[in-house]
Amino acid sequence: MMQEKPIQIYGSFIEDSAKIGQPVHYVLKVLHSKNQELFFPGNNKRFGHFEPIKKEYFSTQTSEKGSLDSAIYTFKFFDVSDFQTLSLPIYLINKSDCTQIYPKVDTLFLKRLLPHPELIDVDKMITNVEIPLIEPKTNIKNVFIGGIEILLFSGIIYWVFGANISRTYRYYKLWRKNIEFRRAFQRQSRSISQDPKGIQRLENATLVWKIYIEKLTKTPFSTFTTTEMVDNLKDKRLAKALKAIDSAIYGGNFSEKTMESVNIMVEIANAAYQTERRKINLERKKK
Repeated sequence: MMQEKPIQIYGSFIEDSAKIGQPVHYVLKVLHSKNQELFFPGNNKRFGHFEPIKKEYFSTQTSEKGSLDSAIYTFKFFDVSDFQTLSLPIYLINKSDCTQIYPKVDTLFLKRLLPHPELIDVDKMITNVEIPLIEPKTNIKNVFIGGIEILLFSGIIYWVFGANISRTYRYYKLWRKNIEFRRAFQRQSRSISQDPKGIQRLENATLVWKIYIEKLTKTPFSTFTTTEMVDNLKDKRLAKALKAIDSAIYGGNFSEKTMESVNIMVEIANAAYQTERRKINLERKKK
C-alpha cells in the first residue's frame, strides 16, 4: 500500500500590522496527497478576536508534489492589545472521524493612532474640560426647513458636478487599490530566493497578483488557464512569466528568469491599471 505523504500546511497574514477595524488578510495553504480529503474552516464564526468578513477559495493545483489547496480569509478585529495571533486549522477527513491540523501561529501587530496612550492623564483632561451652557431648544420647524434647503442645494450640486465627482471617486478607488496591491506584492517579493521560505513568498506574491488582476478586470482570473489569462490581458509576456514562476514554485527551478518574471508581472499589473483609467476617461469623452 502506497504511503501517503505528510501534509504541509502554511498560514500567515499578508499584512504585518493593522489598525483597529481595518480589513486584514490571512492566507491558508495545504499541500497534501491527491487521495486525501480535507476541508477548510468556514467564515461563519469568530476566530479569537478576529471577525470574518469573507473567504476566497482557489482551485486545487496538482503537481508531482501533490495537491495544493489555498484560500484567503478577510478579517476585522476590534481588540486594543499590542498584537494578535492566529492559526487557522484544516480538517482532515478520516474513516472514522475528522482531524484538525494547525499551521504555525502568525502574529499581527496593532497600529496605534496614539503611540503611548498609557501616558495620557485622563483625570487632568476631565478637570480641564469646560462645560458649555445649555442652548435653548431648537425650533423643529426651522430644522425641517433647513433640511429641505440642504437637500435641494445638494441635489443642484450633484446635478451640475455629479458626473465629475463620480469619475474622480472612481479614479481614486483605482489608485488606492493599486497602491495597496504594490505594497502587498513588494512585501512578499522582497525576499524571494531558492530556499523554501523564499519560494513560499514567491507563491504568496503570485496569489496577491492574481487577486488584484481579478478585482481590477472583474474577471474570474484565478480559474483561468494561462492561455485565457494572456487573451484577457493581451500581453504575450505573461505566458513565459507564469511558466517560469510555476517552474520555480512546483519544480524548484529558481533562476534569474524567476526574478525577471516577477518584474514582468508588476509591469503587466500596471498596464492593466492604466487600461482601466483610460476606460473611465473614454466614458467621459463619450458623454
